[in-house]
Amino acid sequence: MMAIALTLALAAVQAPPAAQAAQVSVAAPASIVELDMGKLKGEPWRLAWSPDAKEMYLQTVERDGHGAIKSTKHYLIALDSKSVKSADQEPTWASKYWLWKSGQASPGSPAFKINVEQRQETVRSTSAPTGGDLARGGTADPTAGTSISDVAAVANQTQTLGIYALKLKDVTIGEWVNEPVVTGLNFGWAPAPAHLLAFTKRDFTGPLTLVDDQGRRQEISGTKGATLPAFSDDGARLAWLVRKDKKHFDLTIGAVEAR
Repeated sequence: MMAIALTLALAAVQAPPAAQAAQVSVAAPASIVELDMGKLKGEPWRLAWSPDAKEMYLQTVERDGHGAIKSTKHYLIALDSKSVKSADQEPTWASKYWLWKSGQASPGSPAFKINVEQRQETVRSTSAPTGGDLARGGTADPTAGTSISDVAAVANQTQTLGIYALKLKDVTIGEWVNEPVVTGLNFGWAPAPAHLLAFTKRDFTGPLTLVDDQGRRQEISGTKGATLPAFSDDGARLAWLVRKDKKHFDLTIGAVEAR
C-alpha cells in the first residue's frame, strides 16, 4: 500500500501544469472542406470529433417562421477524403463528445465552470411617426393620420428584454436576448488535463479566443467569422466553421501548440 501511495504522490508531483491561454497557439489553420447549407439544409448546430479523429459529425437544423426548430439533419465528414455524407442519426460517439465539449465545467477541472447570469433591461422606443404634419415638423392635422396622442404613444412604447449571459472568470463568452441559451454553439472546452475553453462571438464577427482557469485570454489571429469551436479528443487539434456568406461555411482545422 505504501508503494502504491508513493507512486501516486510522485505522479502528482511530476504531472505537467495545466496550459495557460497565453502559452497556447493554433498553428497554420487549413480549410478542409466547404459546406454548402443550401444543399445540406438549415444552419450548423453541432460539430463533433470522432474518437480516432478521422471524421467529424455535423448537425444542422431548420426553423419555422417563429424560429422554432422543425427538423434536424445529420452528416459525417471524412477528413482524409474531404467528403460529406448524410447519416440517419447522431452517432453515439458524437453524443458523448458533445456532453463534455458543451458542459458547464471544464473536463480537466470541475471548479473551472461557466456561470449563468440573468438580467432584464427595459428599452424605450424613440421612433417618430412616419406620417402627418407632426412627423414633418408642423402642427397636428386630424386628417393626416398623426396626432399628439399618436406621438405620445410611440414615445412611451417600451419593451422588456430578458438577457442570459454566460461568464467564465468574469469573461462574457455569450449573451442570449429573449431566446433560450444554446450551449456549445459558440464555445468548446479543451479535454483534460487542459484547463482551457475556446469561444467566439455569436455574430460571426470576432476571432476565436482562448480562456484559461485564471481568466487569461488569448485571441487567435486569422480566425474571423468563426463558430462551433471544437477540440479533438486528445487536444492536439482545434476545429471550427468559418462563415463565408449566408449559405457557405469552411470547416477549418489547426494544430494546438504550446509556446
